[in-house]
Amino acid sequence: MYDDTRYPISAAVVERHAEAWRMIASPGPFWSGAERVQMVAEARAAMHCDLCRRRKEALSPFAVQGTHDTVSDLPAALIDMIHRLRTDPARYTRSVFAGVIAAGIPRGRYIEAVSVVNAAVIVDTMHASLGLPLPDLPLAEPGDPTGQPTPDVVEDGAWVPITRVSDRNVSDTGLPGAPNIARSMGSVPAAVQLFFTAFRGHYALRDIPLAVSQPQAEFIASRVSALNECFY
Repeated sequence: MYDDTRYPISAAVVERHAEAWRMIASPGPFWSGAERVQMVAEARAAMHCDLCRRRKEALSPFAVQGTHDTVSDLPAALIDMIHRLRTDPARYTRSVFAGVIAAGIPRGRYIEAVSVVNAAVIVDTMHASLGLPLPDLPLAEPGDPTGQPTPDVVEDGAWVPITRVSDRNVSDTGLPGAPNIARSMGSVPAAVQLFFTAFRGHYALRDIPLAVSQPQAEFIASRVSALNECFY
């Protein structure tokens, strides 16, 4: 990745993106490698989907009906979720989540899919920002989903069970010692690992390896998140 750019790219970013791509292609706890790669393909297709475009332009995305321009045989409810997550995250509602669950996709499978899509978006957005073509989809590895041990999670008012914490103390950064963005995928530890593999090369709460101060980095991160309509 990133061999054809004149911009200096951190070795950590290149290594982490390559590792995330490899992880996406591997069987996860609840989805096969082939299904996970299809999720990435659907997230890309969403950017050119006519239904997604019309929904984005509408006062309410739920006022526009139709059929997605799809490129996979994933379940219809999952395709709709992926397209909404990719194109209109600011208006992603609990009813979308409930529709996925009602369609027979358990919460663990939902969380894993969200992680795959978000990790892929990080990689694709980095390429697009540098004027590079999107990387080829990874070659899916064979094998069935791996399953997972029972995670230590708790119902705490979120849409899904989140990682249990022994206390709610804040760290020296002023943020919770166990940030909610990490706890939110706690039902599927492999999903947490995938997302942060792609993410951590770009951002840190301390000792950030850039020629900007930590407050400047926080400002940039907050501003970019707002412009990208970050749901979280």
